[in-house]
Amino acid sequence: MSEDILGRFDSIRIFERDGKPAPHKPLLLLYALARLKNEDAGHITFNEAERAVDPLLRTYGSFRTRPTVAHPFARLANDKGDFWWVEEHAKTSSGDLLIAEARERHLKAGFSADVLRAFRDNPKLIDVLAINLLERNFAHSLHPDILDGVGLHLGQDEVEAVLRRKRDPRFRVAVLNAYYEQCAVCRYDLRLNGAPVALDAAHIKMHSAGGPDKVPNGLALCSLHHKLFDLGVLTVDPSFEIRVSDLVVGEWGRRLQDSLYGKPIALPRRDRDAPAEEYLDWHNRFVFKQAPGQP
Repeated sequence: MSEDILGRFDSIRIFERDGKPAPHKPLLLLYALARLKNEDAGHITFNEAERAVDPLLRTYGSFRTRPTVAHPFARLANDKGDFWWVEEHAKTSSGDLLIAEARERHLKAGFSADVLRAFRDNPKLIDVLAINLLERNFAHSLHPDILDGVGLHLGQDEVEAVLRRKRDPRFRVAVLNAYYEQCAVCRYDLRLNGAPVALDAAHIKMHSAGGPDKVPNGLALCSLHHKLFDLGVLTVDPSFEIRVSDLVVGEWGRRLQDSLYGKPIALPRRDRDAPAEEYLDWHNRFVFKQAPGQP
């Protein structure tokens, strides 16, 4: 029964624009899981979802158009997994719900009755599904912030069990060793009792997108630059130079531009371990956030 329920969510159709996947459906589902786990909420209203999820779409989305939870709120009910329902509502000519009406009516949606029953019979399914949604759609460094954003706290046993199955611990060791245990962007190399601290092995092409656990698909990055890289604030071009998104603003945005833009990364000790062009190209195309018309 559990495998059947989880398998139904594997059929989610993720909207893409220019090859960039939209995080709208996974973020809405994570929010609904949080409400179910924390409050036993059998449904959510459009108004609640809009307040909670729209800010997350602006952070984790990759499109310049104003993001809205309106699309997944209704369209999840059309996915073939048949795991979502939404109240009857008026639609636009393109099949989307009318936002003004959804707000006025406090339109309701949520998991279908049999899925809801399965989650209540086996609450651990909530955690397992949440981990699967994160693993399939977001870089690992972003998972804690996304979970905090939706208010979902997972059982540590379930988290560790899934990560043990999915992650190769040798990847981190190999990447950090290749880069002399220092951040490729800022050269941070703090150690405690001989072990690197707050230094990560970042995938260039996300693990969830098929990126392999190989050193040419990795960068040694401090925790800060790892998160900025996974958010698309930073990228590395095929000449191994750092690019900073034109969309960042504020004093720290200016500091990033001034201190990092066009600077070369620290390369690994062996040429064969240098970042592969195919993975850098993927990150530039699908993760890096840039203004329309920018190359």
